[in-house]
Amino acid sequence: MPMTPGYHTGGLLLHDPISAIEPLASMGYRCVAVRPRRGILSWEQGPAGDWRLPNPTSGTEADSWDRFLDEARLHRCQVVIDTESPFVLDREKAAMPSLADPDEDLVQATIDWCEHWIRMAERRPGTMLTLGSGVWPRDEFSPGLSESDLERLAARLESLVSYAEKRGVPIALRPATGQAISSVAEFERMCQWLSPSVDLGLAADLGEMVSAGEMPLGARLQRNAERLKLVYLCDHRWPGQPPRDLPLGTVGRDDTPIGTGELTLRRVTETLGKMGFTGPVIARVEGHCEQGLRIPRLGMQHLLHCRWWRQACERA
Repeated sequence: MPMTPGYHTGGLLLHDPISAIEPLASMGYRCVAVRPRRGILSWEQGPAGDWRLPNPTSGTEADSWDRFLDEARLHRCQVVIDTESPFVLDREKAAMPSLADPDEDLVQATIDWCEHWIRMAERRPGTMLTLGSGVWPRDEFSPGLSESDLERLAARLESLVSYAEKRGVPIALRPATGQAISSVAEFERMCQWLSPSVDLGLAADLGEMVSAGEMPLGARLQRNAERLKLVYLCDHRWPGQPPRDLPLGTVGRDDTPIGTGELTLRRVTETLGKMGFTGPVIARVEGHCEQGLRIPRLGMQHLLHCRWWRQACERA
């Protein structure tokens, strides 16, 4: 069984995710990742802590998630839910409370959000969920998580994994710059605090791995083959160029369109193919939504030069 080539609709902010599925499938993508956001496949938290559609009505608005799943089913696309959604819990704050935060009441909102989307994923067998560990302050006096922080984070992740397993939903953590778990190396360390039976997956993001200096990428992926469940595939320029001024907690980075940066994506897909990786490999391009479907189309044209990607598209 080959890897599953996919595309992240978070890079198509000016498009309705439901209507984007058909053209992406026609290009050859067999998986779509979606990031719920305010007004788009989004729910709000009610007085009892439950998640519900804003201003519930009968008709198309109320069943937007079902229509998304129906469209994905029609075009035989796997679904990945990216729960790192900015401004859904607080209109003023992009970042959700970190899963490592000592404030139990504060972090419960993040847990409720993840559990809600686990239940939504359960409605389509095979749907995967990825999550982040949340923004975490770092400076020369606070370089990262303490052992007590790691114990707290691990306990909450174990609870989410257990909740997901009961519903048949695989979940994976995406290490990202500025978060409590900011690199694959830190993910490896955190796993030492998890019980051996806990099946928490790794969602490796190539752009974040480059930012963390985790080179060569292929060797790091191979080292984590057992937990690797998903790869976010993006192109990237090497560090040293002026960074984009992102507010704290912003999801994603301003990638370059696939094939225009300096990552050797052919080598990465070659590594994944030789590993026998069968999970989703999702092209993720943030920051170019004004170019619309041209970006995934160009990405597919470039990636088809990668043998394992091409074989995956042909067998799907």
